Amino acid sequence: MIKELYKEVQGIVYKCRNEYYLHLWELSDWDQEGMICLHELISREEGLVEDIPRLRKYFKTNSGIEF
Repeated sequence: MIKELYKEVQGIVYKCRNEYYLHLWELSDWDQEGMICLHELISREEGLVEDIPRLRKYFKTNSGIEF
């Protein structure tokens, strides 16, 4: 389930990847961190799994991504 949901927000993670350079980080590192943030977000916020537009919005603004 998490992989299917991650596909919905993966573009946000990749946009951050293009904006920020982290020495020695590979694409798999970005994906891993994105999945961790997604897991924490859906654990914290009810109803996001069923509401994909809201999920994308919350992931972008409230996920606490600390890349």
